[in-house]
Amino acid sequence: MKTTTLTYESRDAASTVHALMWEPDEVASGGEAPRGLVQIVHGMSEHVERYAEFAAFLCEQGFAVCANDHIGHGKTAASASDLGHMPLEAGEDVLVADVQALHEIALERLSTQCDMRVSGIPYVIFGHSMGSFITRVFLTRHAFGVRAAILCGTGHQARALSSAGKALTSALAKRHGERYVSELVDGLGAGSYAKAIRDAKTDVDWLATDPEVVAEYQRDPLCGQPFTVGAYHTLASLVSDATDPRLARKVPHALPLLFIAGDQDPVGECGAGVHRAAEMYRKAGVERVSEKLYPGMRHEILNDPVRGEVHCDVLAWLERQGL
Repeated sequence: MKTTTLTYESRDAASTVHALMWEPDEVASGGEAPRGLVQIVHGMSEHVERYAEFAAFLCEQGFAVCANDHIGHGKTAASASDLGHMPLEAGEDVLVADVQALHEIALERLSTQCDMRVSGIPYVIFGHSMGSFITRVFLTRHAFGVRAAILCGTGHQARALSSAGKALTSALAKRHGERYVSELVDGLGAGSYAKAIRDAKTDVDWLATDPEVVAEYQRDPLCGQPFTVGAYHTLASLVSDATDPRLARKVPHALPLLFIAGDQDPVGECGAGVHRAAEMYRKAGVERVSEKLYPGMRHEILNDPVRGEVHCDVLAWLERQGL
């Protein structure tokens, strides 16, 4: 497997996006085309390097993989003070546009290496947590050419809550600035998930059942930063659009969707929110919507003990879609 760092200008024109591309050796050398391209869209307060094991598994199966650090995240953040911040205005559009830009860059790179048309490489998108909401919005804008989509650790919060969140963060930004970190807003957002875990030893035990995964997350200087009110406004906007039944009707009816989550994941309300999300797409006319919950698992099923099963399930599902 070859790992390559890619950089490109963000839609916000103020950030240089850091991205990684993982390719099987035979693809990287130009010997043959990949089985497909899988683009990973990462979650809140984390970064793409945490997906290296999943990317390695996919590369072993013949897929090329790419992922970018979002604005305010990972190595795309220009400094430590930028971690956890996204702009109040148009942050949602920037996130979606940066994902689309990497999609185009990665496909062009592969088509040049393998001497084939861009459209000849099957394209799959995989979104986790906040990345699942970015992916759901992405599919209402850029679904042309997407062969399959996987939504991991998603939820389906009431749109009224998203509207209230946008109003609160706008008011706080007006008073304190959009880089203000509000304990109130964080307590209603990511901070609320900690309360869902009985006898939790840390405030991020909701991420995983494996204490070492939690400890590693806490040790990572690029993980765990609290969101500013600007970033929470962007997140609320994403969730609002991702849960809008009218926008869901823009997703192609023939596009296969797979929802996966731990059945103890508070983001997905222990499966209830995951099911509501899947049902929204079924009612919108999407013909192939699948769901799988992993018993006893929490938010990061790609890092918990069940990850090997998750890898194999994703592969088997992709193969059922003809990939």
